[in-house]
Amino acid sequence: MNSANAIPVAGTESASSQTSKPPIPSGVAITLLQRLSSDDPFRELFMSNPRMALCEVGYDLPPNAATPMCMMVDELASKEEISNAYDSLYLHLTGGSRASMLVPHFFAAGHTIKAANSPE
Repeated sequence: MNSANAIPVAGTESASSQTSKPPIPSGVAITLLQRLSSDDPFRELFMSNPRMALCEVGYDLPPNAATPMCMMVDELASKEEISNAYDSLYLHLTGGSRASMLVPHFFAAGHTIKAANSPE
């Protein structure tokens, strides 16, 4: 089980503006991870159109912004894998770690915990 309600919102680590992505707001990250770990239709949307999936959970990317690479995967991690890595994924998405949104294939099957625990 995750501990989303127990996680304080972490500050953003400073990184080069050319290489880092803005953190996702806490509420959006919580909703995204909850839906990826439980909602099959949402998971299908995330695989076919990650931008639309982000919009559905309340995060609108600017029209000219690229879809974050961490959200473009060939095989989405299982609901269980996402649930098991929830706290680490939350910290990455909200900017609580240096690797926030920099790790490619963040939601790829078999890589969520490894990616979430990556120092960069």
